[in-house]
Amino acid sequence: MKACPKCQTNNQDSNNFCKKCGFSLSGSAFQEKKKKVLGENKNKRKPYWVPISLAIIAIALAGIGYWVIQGNTGTNPRVSSQPKVTGKVDYSGQKIQMVDIQAKAEKGKISIPLSEVLEKRMVRFEYEGNGIKIPLLAYITQSGKVVTAVSMCEPCRSTRFHIQEKTLVCNACYTMWNLESLKGINGGCLNYPPDVIPSTVENGQIKIDEKVVTQWKPRV
Repeated sequence: MKACPKCQTNNQDSNNFCKKCGFSLSGSAFQEKKKKVLGENKNKRKPYWVPISLAIIAIALAGIGYWVIQGNTGTNPRVSSQPKVTGKVDYSGQKIQMVDIQAKAEKGKISIPLSEVLEKRMVRFEYEGNGIKIPLLAYITQSGKVVTAVSMCEPCRSTRFHIQEKTLVCNACYTMWNLESLKGINGGCLNYPPDVIPSTVENGQIKIDEKVVTQWKPRV
């Protein structure tokens, strides 16, 4: 069958003229009309593929962007919500060991002086009450936040840490975490940084809810 390029009527292959409109089905006129129609049809198809291709590219870029953002930040929300108590701190080239201090527990709060944490940068203290004894720590991040947490690397049961430039390091297994986010960097206990306990600063004292500490349980 031979389709008329002018009116689209089907004609026998032997027909030289369209049986409906009389258009010539042979010669240069027919070929030119055929090319024009086919070319228009091809052009009409393009818009369908363009938006689909753009949509696929947009989704791929969005996925890559989300992955990159998540991978680069990964900040523990309990760390990011901790109060800022000073300006930026530069730990470059420094190794800071934790210093033991005394804490007070009264009226449902465990408190330590903010001034001691600002001076020593990293301290260790213990809560003892209700038949339990739990080691705690507090340190200052590079951005000036104070972080309070249970002073324990649970898999290896170490209770002592130190700051090595931009990292928090377990003194026993030497697992390293990012000091600002507590995201694991290297070592065997990457998923178990010191468990952050929320705290507030009131009248020069860092205060922790005693109930939160007494209800704490090791993650492993």
